Amino acid sequence: MSIGRHLAVAAGLALAQFTILPAEEPGGPGEVSITAAELDFFEAKIRPALVNHCYTCHSVGAGEPKGGLRLDTAAGLLAGGGSGPAVVAGKPNESLLVEALRYESFEMPPQGKLPDDVIADFVHWIEMGVPDPRKETSEIAPATPAAETGGFWSFQPPLEAEVPEPADSLWAQSDIDRFILVRLEGAGLEPSAPADRRTLLRRLWYDLVGLPPSADEVESFVADQSPDAVSKAVDRLLASPNFGERWGRYWLDVARYADTKGYVFQEDRNYAAAYTYRDWVISALNSDMPYDRFLVYQIAADQAAPPEEQPAALAAMGFLTLGRRFIQNKHDIIDDRIDVLTRGTMALTVSCARCHDHKYDPIPTADYYSLYGVFASSEEPGGDPSPLRLVDAASPVTPRILLRGNPGNRGPEVPRQFLAVLAGKDRRPFEQGSGRLELAQAIANADNPLTARVWVNRVWGHLFGEGFVTTPSDFGTRSDSPSHPELLDHLALGFIADGWSTKRLIRRIVLSSVYQQSSQHREDAAAVDPENRLLWKMNRRRLDLEALRDSLLAAAGSLDLTLGGPAVQLTEEPFPNRRTVYGFIERQNLPGMFRTFDFASPDAHAPKRYQTTVPQQALFMMNSPFVRQQAERLAGRTAQIADRPQRIGELYRCVFSREPSDEQLRLATAFIESASMPAGDDSAPPADEAWIRLAHVLLMTNELAFVD
Repeated sequence: MSIGRHLAVAAGLALAQFTILPAEEPGGPGEVSITAAELDFFEAKIRPALVNHCYTCHSVGAGEPKGGLRLDTAAGLLAGGGSGPAVVAGKPNESLLVEALRYESFEMPPQGKLPDDVIADFVHWIEMGVPDPRKETSEIAPATPAAETGGFWSFQPPLEAEVPEPADSLWAQSDIDRFILVRLEGAGLEPSAPADRRTLLRRLWYDLVGLPPSADEVESFVADQSPDAVSKAVDRLLASPNFGERWGRYWLDVARYADTKGYVFQEDRNYAAAYTYRDWVISALNSDMPYDRFLVYQIAADQAAPPEEQPAALAAMGFLTLGRRFIQNKHDIIDDRIDVLTRGTMALTVSCARCHDHKYDPIPTADYYSLYGVFASSEEPGGDPSPLRLVDAASPVTPRILLRGNPGNRGPEVPRQFLAVLAGKDRRPFEQGSGRLELAQAIANADNPLTARVWVNRVWGHLFGEGFVTTPSDFGTRSDSPSHPELLDHLALGFIADGWSTKRLIRRIVLSSVYQQSSQHREDAAAVDPENRLLWKMNRRRLDLEALRDSLLAAAGSLDLTLGGPAVQLTEEPFPNRRTVYGFIERQNLPGMFRTFDFASPDAHAPKRYQTTVPQQALFMMNSPFVRQQAERLAGRTAQIADRPQRIGELYRCVFSREPSDEQLRLATAFIESASMPAGDDSAPPADEAWIRLAHVLLMTNELAFVD
């Protein structure tokens, strides 16, 4: 039997392999099908550069655009001017715009060549396919007046609605269920049956600690028929130190965490102490630090943390200081800090107001520069005891508006103060130094209508695969309305009343009937609600990179559960056995393994992970030396079992926390027997190799890679 035939037989053991689908074609300029990540890149990198350096000569505001080239619309960019199209999607080296920016043909802008990193942003944008959200209208159109958007739902205080009473009161275990069920009944739908016990425990383990349960843990849970069996399991998982590792990684996406600075010249590219911020986040979540204090420390621990919590608490300010360095351009560094702060904590795209009043939300440019002044009045002292901290400058800066975002075009002074749409008519300028502590307290405030809602929405999204608001870092007027606004407000108010406790919030959600539903597809319900926005079933979800890699190590019996410490290189041999959250994050050159499995870009704040299904994922699982190593260890873990069916059963217990079915046992036995052919058949692999290949196939299955 050939090696190919051996693998084909073994493949029959898998419930399903990683599905290989064609990658999506990138959209052309001006197409509506632009992803959220592409939109973020355009708004953060491309639009400001166009506004600052190009619109003066190449927009409708220039009268007759020079060279007939308009860059203030997607169509104008694509059409080009007298010299032809300005860009060729996917081909920066064939694009006249890049030639002009590099001063290889035209020299644009004529006032001086743009910095290399800005030109690199345009190159990357064109490589992406020139995603451009601008319509066929001028970008000089006035912004929406604040008075027209200040009444938007997200800017209003959460309201406690009366908990509804559904017709089927038996299914509802909690107020959460009552809100969900009333909506389902209104659509003529019923909830799904409860998930079986093994599925539910596996779901809880991955959601709360990011690891698979052992077969013994599953058997014990299934055997425990006491009424509080689920709540006991939840409480054990919430108390586990692995909880902070799982949920800390979610926050590190928000914080655009990395161990390096990005593109710099001759200085050290590494943040030597970055891991201390990562470890602080994990510790804070393990201790269930109240979320309001969790935020305040990350913005102003130098002023808010009591002496007994310093210097450890100072590492919390890595939230602000661990971003890209932009070749030490202070304006871009401050913009990055404003962006991670406002999108991460309040889901407001305040950085869009850097060059002009926000086009959709009630955020004037003056408010952007009020926050700019807070960070311009803060300094990084570096050195011991905490190189990540900020401190107030001796003399606070009174900021001026930089007209069109241009540092050389200074406008009127503005005070350092909070956003008008949230502070209201009684807004007062900050009075304490830079104002950073006052800013932190304004964000982490029970009266702020956004902060609790935004965190509740993020938590719900991690547990269900999608939040009530599908744009978790944009609660502005361009976002979709929440699927269950009353429930979102109910949970936000309860979260505050519970002392901003993240663990209590999670416990409340996972003990609900809606969370414990089966993920089985139902055609009747899908016909009414194809996206499952009403939650008539649980969403099936693929493991993210961290949970997938950790599961491979756990199945092989080689996972190192040591907490904290400096980052390790995950993609270099000898491969470390640490949990993936402790991997070294290279901001500028993210390793292929990270990108293959949809890791969040550390270049900027990441609202959520976008899942793709591409051939590279299956190819990695088939060919990666790391996966092969875990298959060898998994086979070796069972090598002492002489009985063939028992050894196959133990492989299934290690990988899936269950016994094989009769059909799976038959296929595995047939595969191992076929490998034990006479020595004269050179095509047959050694017996040990057959067990390794069997283990490898099990590690590649969808049953390992997905949570039902």
